[in-house]
Amino acid sequence: MPVPDNPLIDLSALQKPLDQFRTKSKRPDIHPREILLIGAVALHLIFLPWALGAVRLWAQYISFGLAVLGFLIALIPRDYTEEQTGQSAFRLYTWTKLVRFPVFWLGLALLALVTLQGLNPAYRFTDTPDKTGWFMNPIAHLTWLPSGVEVPFERGGGPWRSLMVYASVWLLVCTAWIGFTRRRTLQIVFVIIAANGFALAGLGLAQRFLPSDKIFWSVASPGVFFSSFTYKNFAGGYLNLALAVAGGLAAWFYYRGLRRMEKSNPAGLFVFFATLIGISILISFARGATMMMLAFLAGAISVFLYQQFFSKDAVRRPVIIVVLVLVFGFFLKTGLDALNTGEAWSRLSIGLEGRDSSIRFRAIATEAATDMFKQTWKLGAGAGSFRYLFPQYQQHYPEIFTEGGARLFWNHAHNDLIEFPLELGVPGMVLLLAIAAYWFVRLVRARFWLNPLTLCVVFGLLLTLVNCRWEFLLQCPAILLTWCLLWALVVRWTELEEANPRI
Repeated sequence: MPVPDNPLIDLSALQKPLDQFRTKSKRPDIHPREILLIGAVALHLIFLPWALGAVRLWAQYISFGLAVLGFLIALIPRDYTEEQTGQSAFRLYTWTKLVRFPVFWLGLALLALVTLQGLNPAYRFTDTPDKTGWFMNPIAHLTWLPSGVEVPFERGGGPWRSLMVYASVWLLVCTAWIGFTRRRTLQIVFVIIAANGFALAGLGLAQRFLPSDKIFWSVASPGVFFSSFTYKNFAGGYLNLALAVAGGLAAWFYYRGLRRMEKSNPAGLFVFFATLIGISILISFARGATMMMLAFLAGAISVFLYQQFFSKDAVRRPVIIVVLVLVFGFFLKTGLDALNTGEAWSRLSIGLEGRDSSIRFRAIATEAATDMFKQTWKLGAGAGSFRYLFPQYQQHYPEIFTEGGARLFWNHAHNDLIEFPLELGVPGMVLLLAIAAYWFVRLVRARFWLNPLTLCVVFGLLLTLVNCRWEFLLQCPAILLTWCLLWALVVRWTELEEANPRI
């Protein structure tokens, strides 16, 4: 039966509720002080790799200053308005969250341990009479307390340089934990890490197209460098972290797009980021990093294909899958062909076949470091002491003691999994394992394997740890700070996603 026209009914009034239903609710604004904190942390994260990996003293000073700055900004109370919360106004005191944060106290205990090692040196650095060499002179100390070495601050290593780097890590992690309150904030930081890795990869590619024997075509490097890092393996290690974040963002945006039925999203952009970063890792000639990169890609692609074709909850879009695979394959093949990566694969095969002497030397160095660990495991030899005390054990292995009549000096063991325990001893390792257990428990409770971004990043973090079996990646401040910060970020991200799954 037709409804007669009624001039008293305003159809526009009926349309308004429908329009409101279709319109997405406005997200609460990020607090201005949190925006300021994002800027401080972003500046720190971007600075670290571009400052030659922050391996030099001037960069470590700046890194510590930026860490202190971010921490102070995070501690300032925040007054939230109704527009910023979507509810009632309130004042946030972040220090209350800090004192309930176990990593704050565990990290503080670790810094106290390193300080004690510095105040109770068992050896003193001494120049030879002709000033052409040096030796470590045993001195009186309290043997029942953790001890370390007394060395000039500017020489590198030693407890006080280590303390400054560890303090920067501790401050940065605490800053992120108490200062970042929104998923949107965490997403911005993840994007910054991925974009920074993309820019560093671009620099590495430019170095291959325009060869130079200097970093930035102007800064001399004592070793084989790549991108902005003084050591190519550091570059590979850092780029693998960026690859994990870029891959995680691509997966997260892709699945969010499926749920929202979006016509487009940034997933393809981050696939491109990951492709360029992967090519850059390959041409860096860092074999360990290349193997970890291949392992990450194999794992990520396998999980993606399983989710698309075998999971009962899969939302399939075959056209999108085919397009992504074709785009990824096109950029990968084009990049590899343009850069003539045959040399990279050749170097990798030589290493895998055991024809590279450097791998044999590293295995011998691990044996010597194990001898050192057997004598120092209880209280530790002291943070940053390896390079100064290792010659005592190195001399029993002639292959790694001299070469061509000249002494060989090992600043690091090429094995972080033995170097950290022998320097920090049982007390330090208990603290580090307690921090790791805290992150792991929180991730499991939040079912991290269900979150694509978290799964990719955690996989990348663990692969970095595997790579440390043959490398000293965590001795590079840029890698150490980023690696530790990512644990805090993914735990916070996963818990916020779990608490509010609407994406």
